[in-house]
Amino acid sequence: MASQVSRIDALRLIAQEFPHDPVVLTCGATCREMAAADRRANHLYVVDSMGLVSSIVLGLSLGLEQEASPERPHRVVGVEGDGGMLMNLNALATIGYLQPRNLLLIVLDNQAYASTGGQKTFTEKLDLAAIAGSCGLRTWQPEDLEGLKQAIIEASEVPGPSFIHLRIAPGNTPAPLLLDDPVTLGHTFTTWLAKQGNG
Repeated sequence: MASQVSRIDALRLIAQEFPHDPVVLTCGATCREMAAADRRANHLYVVDSMGLVSSIVLGLSLGLEQEASPERPHRVVGVEGDGGMLMNLNALATIGYLQPRNLLLIVLDNQAYASTGGQKTFTEKLDLAAIAGSCGLRTWQPEDLEGLKQAIIEASEVPGPSFIHLRIAPGNTPAPLLLDDPVTLGHTFTTWLAKQGNG
């Protein structure tokens, strides 16, 4: 049975659960929907670079882990799609090897390249959570929003790296284009990060 969870509802929940942590969002519809639903300064919208979320959160998590203190963000969250994750599977091997304790990667999997016409991805047959687990990440596979919330709570209570894989419904929620210059988006995020004491 196909999932009935919409991407935008999953994104609203993620924003709600991580109001004070760095959240890095993949390109296309994911950026547009999050910006329309709950735009925040702690969100980095990677609007034009597919497949790089896992690499960005790895770098952030390693840097913040070295400078950790009780006042600073304790979790670095990446929100990726199945297409983007498939483009950069080697990042899972690197994450598993380096074992950053504060990294959480959430993959919202609709089994399609939804921003470019709905072409099918390989996750029709491949299990991304199994791949992540074999690389040494803790994994969760919730089936609905309640399960996603519980998985986030559990993943936030144990050392990472952690990987949550949620099947979502196909299609995009209509949302305005995110036309901000990527330099501006990056500046907003790094300014917020610096104010947390991580600059």
